[in-house]
Amino acid sequence: MTEEQSITPGSSDDEVVMTTRELMEFLSLSRTKIWELTKKEELPATKVGGDYRYVRAEVLAWLERFRVDRR
Repeated sequence: MTEEQSITPGSSDDEVVMTTRELMEFLSLSRTKIWELTKKEELPATKVGGDYRYVRAEVLAWLERFRVDRR
């Protein structure tokens, strides 16, 4: 976890709220792709002022929907 990530004392890593820049690093996606997915309401986000925030647990749940089983 980086210093930039917001976390409430006593909360778990899943409750971490990430900025777009932090999510770019976490998912290895471009800002454009993240905004595209957010605008289509495919990627869960909350708008705070003029900026989007992403709850780590919600992003992980979203990723699980696209998991490909490796058998």
